[in-house]
Amino acid sequence: MTHLTRRKKGGKTYYYLARTTRINGKPRQIIMRSLGTAEDMENVFKKANDSIPEIKPDFCRIYQFGAEAALLNIAERLGVANIIDELAPNNEQGLSVGSYMVLAAINRAVQPTSQKSFYEWFQKTVLSDAFPQANEKTLSGQNFWRHTHGLDQSILTSIEDKITKNIIEKYDIDTNCLLFDNKKFITYIDTSNPALIPQCGHSKEKRSDLKIIGLSLLASPDSNIPLFHETYQENRCDSTQSTNIIDKLKLRFSKISNKSDEITLVFDKGNNSDQAIENLKNDSLGKFPFVGGLCLNQGQELIELKGEQYEPLKGDFEGSSAFRLRKEISGREFTVLITDDPRLRKTQLVGLRRNIVKCEKEFFALQESLKLREEGQILRGKTRTVVSTLKNIQKIFSIKYMKNIFTYNITEDDNNIILSYSLDKNKYNFFVNNYLGKTIIFTNRDEWSNEQIVSTYRSQFHVKEAFKQIKNIKHLSFRPVRHFTDNMMTIHSFYCVLAFTLSCLLQLEMEKLGFKMSVNAVLNEFSEAKQTLNFYLGETKEKPTVASVFSEMSPG
Repeated sequence: MTHLTRRKKGGKTYYYLARTTRINGKPRQIIMRSLGTAEDMENVFKKANDSIPEIKPDFCRIYQFGAEAALLNIAERLGVANIIDELAPNNEQGLSVGSYMVLAAINRAVQPTSQKSFYEWFQKTVLSDAFPQANEKTLSGQNFWRHTHGLDQSILTSIEDKITKNIIEKYDIDTNCLLFDNKKFITYIDTSNPALIPQCGHSKEKRSDLKIIGLSLLASPDSNIPLFHETYQENRCDSTQSTNIIDKLKLRFSKISNKSDEITLVFDKGNNSDQAIENLKNDSLGKFPFVGGLCLNQGQELIELKGEQYEPLKGDFEGSSAFRLRKEISGREFTVLITDDPRLRKTQLVGLRRNIVKCEKEFFALQESLKLREEGQILRGKTRTVVSTLKNIQKIFSIKYMKNIFTYNITEDDNNIILSYSLDKNKYNFFVNNYLGKTIIFTNRDEWSNEQIVSTYRSQFHVKEAFKQIKNIKHLSFRPVRHFTDNMMTIHSFYCVLAFTLSCLLQLEMEKLGFKMSVNAVLNEFSEAKQTLNFYLGETKEKPTVASVFSEMSPG
């Protein structure tokens, strides 16, 4: 048996290869080879390693891997493509309709591109392994719309219902509380286009020259997961839109969950109207609980109540208090809660002071313009009148809360308009002390405690965060909307919301693993994972050897 042995000579240790054998029946050790000292063996191994030529790949290709693979995996587990293919019109050539929609959703989530750049993005990802039939021709914008044009609103609604049902079951989503809100998005459609969904209106981007479409969204408080959406005409105000959707919402979720009487709908003050409240209280499906917000002017006499009538809210509400009563709203009595939140007051005060500075600048500019015209330094343009000046002031007062705290006076002297204005300190102090920090909530959940009502209403921020994310430029961007037919816009809305749904589910899965991150952070982290294919051509240079290497993700 061969083994390693050592002997000391001259103060140094030498190593030998030896074997044991029997001579005349007795075991004897026979030295087979001298290996020298430990330093000698180290030098031998070093020379041996140096003599091995380093093999480098002839070339490599890098593919985006992490986010694409993760979102595709979730879509496959939910059966998204299969659900779409079951309900979509038959398609026998190229990719299935379901494959097109899943790819569009993943693109929207990871790296939103135009349809012209879609294939350029696709070929830089690992998705080609999952969609071998995809190529530059099949992924052209023309082919995409040719295959998906049959997805009308009714089909998309049925698809979304099935996907939502799978999400609720597989992820155990709590549907006892559902959050509702609307948002408007600018489009780049020609203003002469006959499409009905995009309409001219007011946008936060101040682009009155562009048509706008609206998006209604219903989300769960669990990771802001969208469960329902609808694209609507912008010329319907939020309260009108919520009125139209409430009945649809009740019907769809009664089919999905069979518990419409247990679902509590949460909406803010911009989504209530007399008709919406009427729909909520006259429900053929049974009681439909809700928690909603009222505008301050809908309960002006309530928010001016004295502070001693408020009771502190228990739990983690940090100094907030509430006053509870029964009040008639739209012909029916509801439980009404007026809350006073010091943190909200502090935040609103910052915005109020910013608006005061803006208002004073505009008043000063208008005042200076009137003076210059009086002095004859401005001769062009229409002559100023009291009516035209009042129109300018009304525009200034469109700045939030300013009409509550500013006073002005207009006089006319020899066809000259004289304007004076000031911040009324008494009105300012009254407004700050009685209005800021106040919220009015109404509900038919009469059995709930103050704390339950307030915490449920404040969960509304989840759906607002969802819209904020959908407006993100890097990931999940709903904009820009450049499509020119109603059908194309509803399809665009569908895969944008689907992209956000898959991303929220990925975030939820990461949270269950102990990684608490925002949707953006999750997508950024997964996008860092790449796949590198190293190609070794060899001597023949015909069929290369390929080795796959994946980049290392952060440990968390």
